[in-house]
Amino acid sequence: MPSRKRSLFVVALLIALAMVVSATPAVAGPFPPQMPSPEEAARLKAQVAATSGKLGAAQKELDGLVASYEAGQTALENLNLETAAAQAKHAALEGQLVALQGFINKRASSNYRSGPTELLGVLLGARSFRQLTTAMDLFEQVSEADNLTLRSVQELKDETARLKGELDAKRIAQQGAVENLKKRQSDMQGSLVSLAKQYEAVKTKLDSTKAGFAFPVKAPYSFVDTFLAPRSGFRKHEGVDIFAVSGTPVLAVVNGVIEQKGVNGLGGNKLWVRSPSDNWSYYYAHLSRFAPGIANGTRVNKGQVIGYVGNTGNAKTTPPHLHFESHVPSGAPTNPYPILKRVNLIK
Repeated sequence: MPSRKRSLFVVALLIALAMVVSATPAVAGPFPPQMPSPEEAARLKAQVAATSGKLGAAQKELDGLVASYEAGQTALENLNLETAAAQAKHAALEGQLVALQGFINKRASSNYRSGPTELLGVLLGARSFRQLTTAMDLFEQVSEADNLTLRSVQELKDETARLKGELDAKRIAQQGAVENLKKRQSDMQGSLVSLAKQYEAVKTKLDSTKAGFAFPVKAPYSFVDTFLAPRSGFRKHEGVDIFAVSGTPVLAVVNGVIEQKGVNGLGGNKLWVRSPSDNWSYYYAHLSRFAPGIANGTRVNKGQVIGYVGNTGNAKTTPPHLHFESHVPSGAPTNPYPILKRVNLIK
């Protein structure tokens, strides 16, 4: 076989082998000691979701009760205003009625004392029968008008009293409804406090299980398992690429120490975070820049911003992402995807 053909055959064979390797699902390696088991993470997440759902439902009911209480208070105030107006109208009509009764009593007394003489004068002064009947009709009309006025005022007074009674009954009922709403609101607040305590207890337990490990990129982000996938120069991908918007904060996954911060051709702006408690190490590459104060030997806390997503190094032609690796104490790389997937599950 000619030398050139033999070289091409070897290259093709190597590419085929790399593709086979990359197509084979990577077996999950060891997990850092800070990580909870998948079962525990899923169970706690379900507890948080259930308690959070109850908390949301209780909050919604409380919001409804508060709205009902405020509407009830407004209705009660409106009824109080209507009752006050009815009382004022009742008092005014009662005053008018007393005045009219006094006026009619005076007229009745006056008519009683002078009525026969006055009536006799009218009768004797009439020049014709027609004048006589007209005078008698006028006396009757005046008397009837007084009576009608008196009845009208009395009817209005009775109607106002009836309306006031209805408003009083409504006001008493509304006061009872408002008091009931206040009691329900108080009960709901107690229930809400209880649920909040349950939620915090579960959440605290959940946080404690992942207290030692954080996802390395602030959301939103996206990632898939590309561990041991082929890369240029017959290399294998020893990490996972987490894609995010350029400039997205990159976080320390554990409490650790910054090591080998610098720049190289492959990783661009890169650094390591080593966990002194277990000697696991985590590699970060393609950062757009480092966070202020980050230097070799700097101690960082889990979740602390140490840099920002970019595409430096050999990632200049790719979308911005963080290349992330996890290494066991011996220094060997292990697939970070199962680790990231688990911590992403409970974030």
